Amino acid sequence: MTDVQIALIQALQTHATWLEAPMLFFSALGEPEFYLLVILILYWCWDTRLGLRLALLMGITGGLNEALKVAFHLPRPYWVSPEVRAFGSHPSFGLPSAHAQGSASFWGLLAADARRRWVWAFAAGTVFLIGGSRVFLGVHFPIDVLVGWTIGAAVLLAFLALEGPVGRRVAALPLSGKVLAAFAGSLALAIASFAALAALGDWEVPASWAAGALERSGEPINPLLLLDAVTASGLFFGFAAGAAADRHPGSMCARGKGSVRLFRYAFGILIIGAIWYGLGLFVPQDAVPAAYLFQYLRAAVAGAWVSFGAPAFFARYGPGT
Repeated sequence: MTDVQIALIQALQTHATWLEAPMLFFSALGEPEFYLLVILILYWCWDTRLGLRLALLMGITGGLNEALKVAFHLPRPYWVSPEVRAFGSHPSFGLPSAHAQGSASFWGLLAADARRRWVWAFAAGTVFLIGGSRVFLGVHFPIDVLVGWTIGAAVLLAFLALEGPVGRRVAALPLSGKVLAAFAGSLALAIASFAALAALGDWEVPASWAAGALERSGEPINPLLLLDAVTASGLFFGFAAGAAADRHPGSMCARGKGSVRLFRYAFGILIIGAIWYGLGLFVPQDAVPAAYLFQYLRAAVAGAWVSFGAPAFFARYGPGT
């Protein structure tokens, strides 16, 4: 099975070299940074509720993906095959594909919210191309993508089924209860990954995988480091808790001249960057428990700025209000 998948990747990379640029583009549409930019536009400028729903969904699907990667602990194609060209470097395990899973959830929710056939068709095509790009780029086996699509769709369906009843129960809580619920949800996301890691026992990444990845991409791997899982958990808490405390939903970019709204959006992103890279200086590089704690706080502060800090700041101090 693995040999067949590697042969398929080789054939694509050898006989369809013209696809390199398009596949890199579609792969970029599945990156967390792209999703964040879209969520910011929605939450700050267009549809606060949809932005919040997307943020929570992507936190859930991202955290679950990290846990499943550790649980399956399977390699990426370029880790194990010298015939596969690596168009990128990824330190995490391969199954399931985060790009495939995340795109199925993200674009699926956008299509479900729009309720238009052409949006569903556009979303399906985008999800297919994002997943396909990961195979062409040599960073995922086809099975990684298929499983990612399946899990992403399942997470989306569960989210759509449960957001109503769960949302109503959370909405009835006082602010302290809402913040506590957000924290409990974020801990559940993190615990899933740490439980998967504990289940591995004394299992270690094969030396051949690490050597192959380094040789073909020039970057080392460390798939048992759970910083991405902690990041997803922290962002979920910060965004959810901030949204619960937000008293100015949709006010940041919804009013004023176009230039003023653009300034607010750009300034908001600038502050996120300052928070992320500034607090990143305090994340220890050699003490793993402390690194997890600081990474969680870093992500939580960034999420809270998006859903609470920026709207509150511009509601009070922003020009053109």
